[in-house]
Amino acid sequence: MKVKKTLLYLSIPLLLIFAIILFIALPWLLIFIGNQLEPNPSHPEITYGKFPFRLEYEINGQRKVIQDTLICEYDGIGSNEARGKYRKWKERLAGGDRLLPMLEVNSRIEISYYPGIAEYYMGDLDSTDEYQQTVADSIFIEQEGIIIKKDGRTINTQFSNSNELLDKYRIKLISWDSTPPIKDNFPETK
Repeated sequence: MKVKKTLLYLSIPLLLIFAIILFIALPWLLIFIGNQLEPNPSHPEITYGKFPFRLEYEINGQRKVIQDTLICEYDGIGSNEARGKYRKWKERLAGGDRLLPMLEVNSRIEISYYPGIAEYYMGDLDSTDEYQQTVADSIFIEQEGIIIKKDGRTINTQFSNSNELLDKYRIKLISWDSTPPIKDNFPETK
């Protein structure tokens, strides 16, 4: 009889712990299962693209030019709880860096230029997305090695327009030329 009572007293906390874990994990488990059951997005017809760009700007009366090429490559299928399954893309600059520094404000803060996201250039944004890459979208503040931008990965402190960039840091944007995005097809797989 004592053994049964001891087992009962031990099993109640274990059941309670199991119920708490199940309560916390079950929604995430259901989301994961739902994502895995979702069909894969179709494969793009164009999986690789090069997009040359040129930015001319002025800092304290001195003209500077940044020229490079954004290289975009298809990187398979990704999945997360917010988007479900989606096409993954990689982007990199031909010059090797991910960002091109424009101005080091101090030892902690640097303003950098980033030409944009691969989904935009490779024609892989939903038709409901009205995103258009602008130079103001491409200039970010980097604080202690962390890029601060608005694309959902981190908080939004990029410049809203070129006037803000001029007023705060005396950077005047003269011209920005970029290759337009491609029109890709994503035929349904059978």
